Amino acid sequence: MKVLYLLILSLLFSFSGISQDKNDYAQKIIGNWMKDYIDMKDGSRIDDPSIDEITATMLIFKKNNIAVVIQGKDAASTPFEIFGDTLLVGSTVMYRIEKLTNYEFVFTQILENVPDYQLRRYHYLATKENSSDYFTRRFIKSNLKIQANGDSVYAFSKYIFPKFKANTVASRAFVFNTFEDVYEQSYDLIESTFDFPEKKKGFFKVSFVISKKGILKDISIKESSDSSYNAQLQLAILQTRKFWLPADIDGKAVDVLFNYEFNYSDEQNEINDDNYFDPAVYASLIARGDRQIEKMNYIKAIKLYTKCILMKDDAYDALYKRADAYFKLNVPKNACSDWNYLATKGLKKAEDLFIKNCIKR
Repeated sequence: MKVLYLLILSLLFSFSGISQDKNDYAQKIIGNWMKDYIDMKDGSRIDDPSIDEITATMLIFKKNNIAVVIQGKDAASTPFEIFGDTLLVGSTVMYRIEKLTNYEFVFTQILENVPDYQLRRYHYLATKENSSDYFTRRFIKSNLKIQANGDSVYAFSKYIFPKFKANTVASRAFVFNTFEDVYEQSYDLIESTFDFPEKKKGFFKVSFVISKKGILKDISIKESSDSSYNAQLQLAILQTRKFWLPADIDGKAVDVLFNYEFNYSDEQNEINDDNYFDPAVYASLIARGDRQIEKMNYIKAIKLYTKCILMKDDAYDALYKRADAYFKLNVPKNACSDWNYLATKGLKKAEDLFIKNCIKR
């Protein structure tokens, strides 16, 4: 009888402990959490850095639901529950809570039969900012620049960009209003109008401003491999002047600064600064490459991805995409070279692809 009593008592304390953990997590999780970074459960880097772009920038936990904020846009609230160290979002998505304090929240995907190096781990930090203030500080104010003349201008980015009207008579009423389309249409119009000699190597870096009234101004050639083409390039930029509509932030029109590069060589010209990296240009090149993949224009996609790879050392997403394009183009040697390089950086996904497609069995 005494043994039975002790067993029951032990079970009561056990369930009490579980309930206490659940209550502790349920209380600590309430509040606003901003994204710090993402890695894999085994501690390695995420195999596709573009995942970071579509992961919630902020999580807002209330008593019974969670609001997910992605790049400043609120998604519909979703119910959540906590069972021990398991976070259930909605009715099917589960995460393991690895750490939850008053300042830090770390959780990992729960997926059956998936190795640790393929499970994403999310790191968030507590914040008192609401989603609007956080978005303004993180993505709007960070793009604010002060020009030499003292004027304020915002860097062209996926968060702040003007609109661009179609440049054909048949569709002149159409307006491009996504960052990727504005970049692609304006860049392609300048490049096609510039008409730089096909077999000549060259590199140009330009800047210009679209004012709060939609006026093109302050065209400047920042770098040039051949100054005899500068005037022609400026005229090409001017050809876009009638197609711009101003950018705005919360209904208030703002000036936007563009920085475009035109590279006419297989490798970057020596005049180019190897340390130069423009996230807006990088993202747009990736998007343009993806569209070429959809059209099965693999050679053009490879050229666009290569430009991204030359922009920074850790362009892993571009390398994955270029390898895939080479493989679809039936050039396995080049695809294997990219996968092998990624594998040397500790990316397990690349190692698996290399073993599967490049090692003869």
